[in-house]
Amino acid sequence: GDDMYIATIDGGTSNTRVFVWHDGVIAGQAKAAVGVRNTAMDGTNQRLQEAVRDTLSEAASMAGITTEDISLILAAGMLTSNVGLCDIPHVTAPVRLEELARAMVEKNLPAICRQPIWFVPGVRNCNPATLTPDKSFDMDMMRGEEVEAAGLLAQAAPAGKAVFVLPGSHNKYVMIDEQRRIQGCLTTLCCELLHSLSFVSILADTLNRSFASEFLAGPFRKGASDYHKMGLLHGAFMTRILGMFCHYTAQEAQNYLLGLLMADDMTALERSRVFAGLEEAVFVVAGNPVMQKAYEAILTNKGRQVVLASEEQQRALSGRGVLYLAGLRGLL
Repeated sequence: GDDMYIATIDGGTSNTRVFVWHDGVIAGQAKAAVGVRNTAMDGTNQRLQEAVRDTLSEAASMAGITTEDISLILAAGMLTSNVGLCDIPHVTAPVRLEELARAMVEKNLPAICRQPIWFVPGVRNCNPATLTPDKSFDMDMMRGEEVEAAGLLAQAAPAGKAVFVLPGSHNKYVMIDEQRRIQGCLTTLCCELLHSLSFVSILADTLNRSFASEFLAGPFRKGASDYHKMGLLHGAFMTRILGMFCHYTAQEAQNYLLGLLMADDMTALERSRVFAGLEEAVFVVAGNPVMQKAYEAILTNKGRQVVLASEEQQRALSGRGVLYLAGLRGLL
């Protein structure tokens, strides 16, 4: 009914977020810096269970209720992995949102709450049974980005093919076909590598141990074009040379390196069979303003159509996607 409170849980590698919704509006929210990496390190999901329980309770109390008062609890992300709360296998693409909704699984986890929790499974590109080393090229998977894709589709579905760009410590690109099916995804280590290079490599000094806080088109474009001239690793060292001999500021060096790494992402996308027909696709780009401007620059330079997701569209994107799927499943 209209008066029901619904909780959406988004469990990632490093963080767990909970939103409590009432009448389609966020009534409470909470976040814990605990994720599935803690399970991987501890060898037990005890800490994750406690974090989900406490975060749920905190978000509920912000909404002026208790966990007991929540009518429906929905969860997505890494919580369905072997290091999450319950191991649910990925659904194999291509998958319609209706099929993803049908694949949701209800589980009782009394250590967290009295009500059952509905989990959305992740999506993989291929069935592992068919995978041979020469076929591994097409394989990729996601847990959490498929609900973000659902959230974007619910709000702003472009007609025809689309590529959803979801930057994170691992950049995810999600292909949506003309029938609004999730066709598959591609993951890169872009921002994880950017972090390592910026904080714990020889470049840390040049980059002032931080990421670009403003977008500078010149150095960014030079980074992208240097990637094609000299490859990723010599290009990365070039960051230090530009800082030492060409008086690049830290901000310029940060933009240069971002351009270099992003050009590598583009190469992977263009060579992927899952992303065939990229030319006709509209790119819908999420992320912070610097990342959005960077993608806009590199994509428009390639003649691609680009739409930037607004801050409002991105707010609680995972939660919106899970609510949309719950509606398709008939839970609302």
